[in-house]
Amino acid sequence: MPINTAPHIHNLVICANIFVRKDGKYLLLKRSPNKRYAPNVIHPIGGKVDQGENPYTAAKRELLEEAGIKVKNMRLEAVNMEIKPIKGEDENWLIFHFSGDYESGELLTTEEGDFVFLDAKDVPNQDLFPSVKPIIDHILNPKDGTVFFTVVYDDEGKVVKATENIDLCVV
Repeated sequence: MPINTAPHIHNLVICANIFVRKDGKYLLLKRSPNKRYAPNVIHPIGGKVDQGENPYTAAKRELLEEAGIKVKNMRLEAVNMEIKPIKGEDENWLIFHFSGDYESGELLTTEEGDFVFLDAKDVPNQDLFPSVKPIIDHILNPKDGTVFFTVVYDDEGKVVKATENIDLCVV
């Protein structure tokens, strides 16, 4: 039975994140050590999609709000479904990961964490979100299409199951 019909209706948080390319590197965010969930983790810039907003627009808005920059050549790289990723919360997360080329703007400071520029070869070796780590090579490879991936967490917030085969829509 589908998860969005009774009795399987679920709370869904929708997020949009973006991996920004600039001067041969990726601009990412090292999350603040004060974050309740995933402190100090390297993550693309982004956040929750507002009501009435689509993920593409949300990624651009979040990037401008948090980092003060704009991108061009945006592309949908991955869609993750996270089943109950946060301990004690009954929400599933649907996350859209985009990439884009730096267009304009000056980096801001943010309470979300610190911005870092990393070579593509160094990104996979970082402390990444559990749902991003298995698909990061696909996200960073411009020859790959859009990845679809599901991760299930236990009550302690640890990954207990992930999609065995990564679904990839070719370009």
